[in-house]
Amino acid sequence: MISKEKLTENVGKVKGETKAALQTMYDALNQGQQKKIAQVPEVKALFDRYGVAYRE
Repeated sequence: MISKEKLTENVGKVKGETKAALQTMYDALNQGQQKKIAQVPEVKALFDRYGVAYRE
């Protein structure tokens, strides 16, 4: 069984990796694509959940 501390550490690591991946993906898009993808409610919710910096 995994300890609560180890679980918290693992979750934090995965959240950080996910945020970095989402930010890289968003930053690679051109301005029009960024605007369009930020309008999709599911994507916006995901960006907000992981703290991705984006323009609406």
